[in-house]
Amino acid sequence: MAFGRLDIFWPDGRLESVTLDGQTVSVGRAAGNTVVLDTETVSRYHFSITHENDVVSITDLDSENGTYIDSTRLVSNEARVLDGVEEIQAGHLRIIYTALDETPTAPMPLGNNEDTQRIEVAEATFRLQVDGTHLDVWPAASSSAELAITNLDEEPQLYNVEVAGLPRGWARVNRPRLEVEPNETAYVLINIKPPRRYDNAPLTYPAQINVYADEHPEMVLTAPVEVEIHTFSGFGMALARPFIENREAIRLFLHNQGSGPLGIKLHGTSPDKAIAFQLPSGVLKLAPGQRMQVTGGVVPRQRAMLGQPSVHNFNIWATAQNNAGFTAAVSGKAEVAPRFKPWQLLAAGGIAVSILILGLMALIGLLAPRPPALHDLSVNSGQLAQGDTLILTWIGENLDDINIRVNQAPYLTLPGNTDRVEIDTSELSGDITLTVQGSGGGETVEASVPVYIYREMVVESFMVDPANLVRYVVTTITVSWDVPGATTVEINGLDAFTNAPIENTFGPTGQIPGISGVASGPIILALRAEDEVGNVIEDSFTLTVSDAYCIANTDVTLREGPNLNNQQIGTVPSGERVIIDAQDGGAAWLRVALPSGVLGWGQRGFFTCDAGFRVEELRAILDVPPPPPTASPTPILTATPTLAPPSATVDIIPTINPASTSTSSP
Repeated sequence: MAFGRLDIFWPDGRLESVTLDGQTVSVGRAAGNTVVLDTETVSRYHFSITHENDVVSITDLDSENGTYIDSTRLVSNEARVLDGVEEIQAGHLRIIYTALDETPTAPMPLGNNEDTQRIEVAEATFRLQVDGTHLDVWPAASSSAELAITNLDEEPQLYNVEVAGLPRGWARVNRPRLEVEPNETAYVLINIKPPRRYDNAPLTYPAQINVYADEHPEMVLTAPVEVEIHTFSGFGMALARPFIENREAIRLFLHNQGSGPLGIKLHGTSPDKAIAFQLPSGVLKLAPGQRMQVTGGVVPRQRAMLGQPSVHNFNIWATAQNNAGFTAAVSGKAEVAPRFKPWQLLAAGGIAVSILILGLMALIGLLAPRPPALHDLSVNSGQLAQGDTLILTWIGENLDDINIRVNQAPYLTLPGNTDRVEIDTSELSGDITLTVQGSGGGETVEASVPVYIYREMVVESFMVDPANLVRYVVTTITVSWDVPGATTVEINGLDAFTNAPIENTFGPTGQIPGISGVASGPIILALRAEDEVGNVIEDSFTLTVSDAYCIANTDVTLREGPNLNNQQIGTVPSGERVIIDAQDGGAAWLRVALPSGVLGWGQRGFFTCDAGFRVEELRAILDVPPPPPTASPTPILTATPTLAPPSATVDIIPTINPASTSTSSP
C-alpha cells in the first residue's frame, strides 16, 4: 500500500512523480536505489525514506551535497519525521513529498466536493475530473491539481494535456502526453509554481486545462482552474557605512523585495544609551520592488568636554506595518568626539574662563523665559488616498498659538496646547507639504512633513463586445476598460481565445479592437490595475458561449465523411434543429453533432442556419475520413483465333519428256 508520493522537479522543466510503498525507499544516483536520479549533483546513495508504525521519516545517508528540508540541512544518519507536505532539496533537484492515505473509504458523491469538477460532453469519447479547481499559491511555493482522464472509447487513445491562462513556465505537467486503454482512467499531476519576484503581484488567474485526443484534435475538453497568487513579504536593509564618523550623516538603504506595498517605521537603539537618533518619523511607504535611501543622524546625549573620541555600538530597527509585522535590524558604530581636542589642553586657562562664562550663561538662561519648541512632527501615513483623513501630530512646548499651513498657504489656527489635527484630503492631490508653525515669547518655530495624496482607483467599466460567442465560430471581439487612478492595467485570459500575440499591459483607459479567435467554452478575462503607489484592484468578465444551430430543410442523410461515397450513418428529419460544430475544407458540408454523441456530415445546401452566426466563419476541419475506393470495371477478354501450324511446302520439279529414237527392224 502506498504511503506517499515524490514529485521531482528537474532543472530542465521536467516533472516526475514516484509513488512510495514498502517499508524503506532509497533515493540516489546508483542503480540499486528504489528511486534512481540520474544527475551528478546527487550522491550514489543520497537519502532514504522509511515507513514504520504509520510514521514516515527521512534520513540523509551522509551525502556529499546534503539533504535539505524546507531549507534546513539534515544531520547525516539522523532520522527526521515527515509531517505531510515537505520540500526536499537534493543537489539541483527540488522534490515535494506528499503523504497518501489509501485506507478504503465509502465513495462520496461528486457533488459534495466543492473543489472537484467533472467535465463530460455527450459527443466526446472521454471525460475529465479535476481535484483542485481553486489553488492558493504563494510565490516560490507550489500547489497541485490532479486530473483524471477516462477513456470511453473502444480503442486505446493518446491524449494531450495543456495548461493555458498562466505565464510561461509557471505550470508543469508530469504527463503532458499519455495513452489510456479503453474504459480505463489515468491520472495527471499539474503543479503550479510562480517565481519569487516582486512583480508577481497578488492576482487570480482564470487558468484552463485543455485535453484532446490525437484522433480527434478538434474535440477539446476544457476544465477551468482558478489560481490565486498571494502576496509575499521580503525586505532588505543596509548601511552605506557601518562606521559613522563624528558628525557624519547616516545613510540607510531600504528595499521592498515583496510583491505588495510595504510600510516601514524606523527607530534606533544604543546599548549604552549614549547616543540618540534623528530618523524620519512616520511610516515610509515602499511599493513592490522599490528601493529607498534614507538619511539620518546620530547625536550624543552628552558630549565630553575633553579627551579622546568615543565609539558607541548602535542598531537601527525597521518594523513592518503590515500583517507580517516583521522586524529587521542593521548594526553599526558611531564615533563621538569631545567638544575640545587634546591639543587644546594647552589653553587650560582659557578653557577655565570659558567654563566660567558658560556657567554664567547657563544661569542667565535659567533666569530667562524658556523659548518655544516644536518636535516629533508626524503623520498617520506618508501616502494617502484622496478623501482619507490625514492625522497630523506633534509635541509643542511653550507655545501660545499654532498655525497649520498646507503648501505654505494658511489652513488653520489652533491654541498653543493643541497636539494634533485632522485634515480632509478630498480637495488635495499630489505632493503636499504640511507645516506646523508655533509661536511663543516673541519667537517662532516650525516643522514640516511631506505627504503624497493619490487618487483612489475604481473600475468604471470593463466590457467585451460581443459578450456572447458561438462555439467553434471565428468571432472578432473588442475589449475595453476605464480605470481612473490606475497607472497600469493588465488584461489576462485572451490566450484561451486567440493565438495572436497581444500585449497584456496598457494604460488606465483603452480598448483592444479586432481580436479574432474561436471559443470552445466560456472564457474568463481578468483585469488587474495598479496605481502609482502599488495598490492593486481586480475585476473579471466572462464571455458566454452558445452552440451553433441549423434547421434541416428536408430529410438530410448524414455520412461518415464529407463525400457522397462515404458510409451513411443516420438521417436528420426535415424541420429538425441540430447543433453544427464544423464545416469541411470546401465549405460544401456541415458536421452535425447529434444528441447521441454521433458526428455526421450533411450537405450544406440542405440546412438553414441561425442568423446569429455566419456559416462561412465556422471552423473548417481538413482531417476527415476519406471516401472508400471506387471499384474499377473488370476488363472483358475477347477470343483470339488459333492458327494451325504451317504445312510442309511441296517443291514441284518439272519432268523432261524422253526424246524419241528410231529403231531398225530386223
